[in-house]
Amino acid sequence: MNGRKQITILMLITLFSTFGISMVHAQSANIQMQNLAYPTQRVTNPTAPVSFDIAFSGLNMGLLLYAEIWDFDFGHFAVGTISGTTDHCMPLPERFNTTTLCVWKLNATSGIEHITFQLQISNHARIYNLGAIIGLGNSTTWQVIPHSTSTERFVIEGGTILTLNITVVSNVSVTVDGKKQTPGSISINLAPGVHTISVPNMTSLNDSTRLVFGGWSDASAQPNRTDNLEADTVLAAEYIKQYKLTLISPVNATGAGWYYEGSIIQISINPELSLGLVGMLGAKTHFEGWFENGQLKTRSNVATLQMNSPRTLTAEWTTDYTLPIALTIAAIAAVALIIVALRRTKHRRSEETR
Repeated sequence: MNGRKQITILMLITLFSTFGISMVHAQSANIQMQNLAYPTQRVTNPTAPVSFDIAFSGLNMGLLLYAEIWDFDFGHFAVGTISGTTDHCMPLPERFNTTTLCVWKLNATSGIEHITFQLQISNHARIYNLGAIIGLGNSTTWQVIPHSTSTERFVIEGGTILTLNITVVSNVSVTVDGKKQTPGSISINLAPGVHTISVPNMTSLNDSTRLVFGGWSDASAQPNRTDNLEADTVLAAEYIKQYKLTLISPVNATGAGWYYEGSIIQISINPELSLGLVGMLGAKTHFEGWFENGQLKTRSNVATLQMNSPRTLTAEWTTDYTLPIALTIAAIAAVALIIVALRRTKHRRSEETR
């Protein structure tokens, strides 16, 4: 006996034990459920008929025969009416008046009883996981006879309206069946069936921060999906922040780009600058480090950063022009001396020719 049947039997025991009489010992029971019929297409009317026959033989007259519809998700099917053998159903305590339960007192040792339950179906879409239950009880004690119960499970799809709830961050717009919704989480009513749902793969918050799709709460990994919705559905689109790292430098640096929030990344740059002619004349550069918002972050040309926000780092150098300047001064002085010497020579020759 599985757990569901045990729950069912306990429920029925509770029902009959409300009359305050002790349990009956097990006895042989020969009853069988036959011809279970229920809607196999989605029920759009207010009621859904469920009918079956109860065949019994070799029983003592005066036993109680019962039939019930059980909802495996919510317990008793709390709303419904009984037809077909209503006149045979015994009165139940007031608290069971809206329960789909019928109890007969047998006036024959064998026969067939037919019953139809008219289950009231909500217009809100739902899959009803139900069970038709039959069994025997002692008419004196109103207790269920052990091992007399049997259950046949079935499913009814009912209702014409379902609710789709999708949770997203406020900057993201969900598209359902090609219609773009207002940005943020949505709750909309839909007819059961196939629907397309999509969210953007990426959404920019500003020039340096963006959101990247990370998956759905039901483990689906694609931002665009098609679902056959048969009941209320709750989904959440998960997004991860990315921040932009900008590197400002007169030479190529590596590491700039977009990174997920919290990422540990590395940047690097060649600490030597090409100075062209002044470099050939002996000018030297010195890498001062990476600066962010005017503050020195590291003097190393290779650095590790954590991306908890957008970041802009600037590589800065100082240049020593001492040697090129000295050479320039010396060259100028030499040129000046040469010019002076040439002028003196020219002047002397001019005086000699007079």
